[in-house]
Amino acid sequence: MNIPMLKIRESQIEDIFATQLDEVKSLLSLCESLTLFDRQKKVESGRIDLLFISVSHLHLLELKAVPSRIEFCDQTIRYRNDLLCLQKKMALPQLPLKSYLVCPEFITSHKSYCVENDIIPVEFSPYELLKNYYFKAKSISHLIRLKPTNHGLWNLHLLNPILYAFEGETTITFLSKTTGRSKSTVGSYLRLSTELQLIEKNDNGSFRLTTLGREYVSLKDNNAERLNDKQVDLLKEFIVKNPFVSPVIYGIYTAVEAIFLLSKNYYPVPLDKAHGFFAILSGKQSEWAAKASHDAFIMYSNYAIDLGLLAKLGRDYYITPAGIKFILLLELNKSMLLVNSI
Repeated sequence: MNIPMLKIRESQIEDIFATQLDEVKSLLSLCESLTLFDRQKKVESGRIDLLFISVSHLHLLELKAVPSRIEFCDQTIRYRNDLLCLQKKMALPQLPLKSYLVCPEFITSHKSYCVENDIIPVEFSPYELLKNYYFKAKSISHLIRLKPTNHGLWNLHLLNPILYAFEGETTITFLSKTTGRSKSTVGSYLRLSTELQLIEKNDNGSFRLTTLGREYVSLKDNNAERLNDKQVDLLKEFIVKNPFVSPVIYGIYTAVEAIFLLSKNYYPVPLDKAHGFFAILSGKQSEWAAKASHDAFIMYSNYAIDLGLLAKLGRDYYITPAGIKFILLLELNKSMLLVNSI
């Protein structure tokens, strides 16, 4: 039975090898650390895919995304000879040279031919390579772990009495007495406020307002039952610039994103379509039953409504002009953050 080959451009595998040096070190069974010396190095007979350097050797790596061929080994031999000529001209570090031909699959005779010509044949799994890269990429791995949390609080404006009661370093007991809320309820408010970066916990167990929190409180008006426009703008700007900072912020923008994407198919977007899609986007589909995804979407969509990003009529959702601008700016910023971290 023929095993299907992964369809992928060789340059994409080369990208992974060029950036995941631990992967290359493990694949080549090396003990020394590697540094990428050059990539697509132009020599007389062509371009060498990857050239690494360690303390004791130069490592020529010719990479293929298809099963081995005799001409691949011959190509690697020519590249090695080109590098040896450059070393004689003092154009490369004077280190012993190891040469590798890396393919997903080797025919036995091809492997023997490589060994006879002092080329090290190395088999690798493109499937495992891509899977490992997905989980190792810093930004991707953070996104995989980042999922909305449920604090059981249905509106953002419910935080206002708690935040407005802060006096320097403040305890849960003080906030409970001042606001008339139970300690467990205050604790829920504080956890949500912490994820919104409005407060932070001190080493002694007390809490204090962050710089963002102090600015938010300074913008308060006489109506604590709502967020005013200046508070809304402050939080929206923070979320756009910090989309991955916490599960709650991730949940807010995912709720808006769900409505924005579904609006291509339904508009207004019905609740029964929105909550399941929200669970998929937020990575919770396998964890939330239908009721859990329903309740979570209601909560996060309420937060988005508090921020003026969504509107709701009955069981139908609309994205507001502010919401459209918000999601476009956020997607742009999110993409830049991801690209810069890969």
